[in-house]
Amino acid sequence: MEGQELPYVLVDCIGERHGVYEDHVGFLKKHFHLITMKEYLENKTFLSKKIRAIYMWYHKPAINEDLLQSLPNLKVVASSGVGIDHLDLKLLFSYGVKVSNTPFIVSTDTADMGMALLLASSRRLVEGNNLN
Repeated sequence: MEGQELPYVLVDCIGERHGVYEDHVGFLKKHFHLITMKEYLENKTFLSKKIRAIYMWYHKPAINEDLLQSLPNLKVVASSGVGIDHLDLKLLFSYGVKVSNTPFIVSTDTADMGMALLLASSRRLVEGNNLN
């Protein structure tokens, strides 16, 4: 994107308990200009027209009608998880906003864990481990 300004993306926060992982920030900043919710609220007039996307992490930031009305150029909400049941799709679609998520991202891991739990249960591993 040489010569072009990076797209502005709203995130709830970086780091902290439920913020975007700091390990991911370097990669994200190569492609996007990250704006935290705190920065957005402090400079709403300037940033409201620049933000094109929201990157949700741990279902945050909460998306409601007030937020959507304040972001006239919002194009997409990207949820960093499998489900989208935490989103009001009718509301988002009424604003012409697209939604993305990461389906199947944990399917293999979930199947592996399920098999491990079945085997541990059938072989009574936890009970055996406690016999020390």
